[in-house]
Amino acid sequence: MALPLVLVSHQPPAPIRDAFLGVLSGFADVLFLPDLSDKLQQAALYNARAVLTYHPIRDLGAASLKQLKNCGLLQCLTAGIDYLSFEELPDHIDVAYNAGAYAEPMAEHVAAMALAASKRLAGEHRLMKAGEFNQFVPTKKISGATCGILGYGETGREVANVMRALGMKIQAINRSGVTEDVVDFAGTLDDVDQVLTASDVFVITIALTKKTDSLIRAAQLSRMKSDAVLVNVARGEIVDEDDLYAHLLSHPNFTACLEAWWIEPVRHGTFAMKYPFLDLPNVIASPHNSAMVDGALVVAAQRGAENVLRFLKGETPHFIAGDDLRMT
Repeated sequence: MALPLVLVSHQPPAPIRDAFLGVLSGFADVLFLPDLSDKLQQAALYNARAVLTYHPIRDLGAASLKQLKNCGLLQCLTAGIDYLSFEELPDHIDVAYNAGAYAEPMAEHVAAMALAASKRLAGEHRLMKAGEFNQFVPTKKISGATCGILGYGETGREVANVMRALGMKIQAINRSGVTEDVVDFAGTLDDVDQVLTASDVFVITIALTKKTDSLIRAAQLSRMKSDAVLVNVARGEIVDEDDLYAHLLSHPNFTACLEAWWIEPVRHGTFAMKYPFLDLPNVIASPHNSAMVDGALVVAAQRGAENVLRFLKGETPHFIAGDDLRMT
């Protein structure tokens, strides 16, 4: 009996090709679309049961998407898919995102930012350059403090593991308000204000959706402790840019650790800010590179392929996009 066909929409480097084949070998025939002639591409598109892709619209194009007559799953290798216009995708195909694909390195990045902010490392570095030596000005203690996590999914749980190891209490927000993990509080989006008020460090790992777009505005920021640390490793749009800049100006002891930005090269073709965030002493910035550690893309490829394998075995794939994730 012939094996089902899994089509890879792009030409990945050898380690990622090997990751796909390592998971799917014996369960599927794996073909890489750029390897095929035009005639073979048409046949592969028609027969494919699943497609592994970073960006199906960009990688395949409208004409090829229409040829996916027997496909049941588009498995995106990115953790978020807010960049997709679902109107351009075939209605009969489920789209899965790769939640938690980069959870471990992202959690390390969160901890690094939160510690740097709490210990005022960047700020004191600047002051020492100016001749100040604040040896007896206290910094924030992490152990015993509260970490709120907005988006307690795959990445949020990994953040909790790291922060818990530092002695922090965990307050979690997810869709259900329930988790099997031992946390100090679990709630839904209705409880955001409560968690913001309690948090010494507030971490955003939630997906950008219609409900979370500009979720954190002036009213929410005003509830936070004056010396709180906000860490955003999700999407810039979850925090209102105007309101955050104003809050940083009026609350000099508050720190924003910005890993995700409102306009970024991968999603928008350029990097731009409305305000000079990088000039503020209470901002710690990074170029959305928290996932970029050695081997991270290979791990993400394996996890994406494992979800395709679930589908091929007749199991329900994880992380199927519903209407809440469809931004456009």
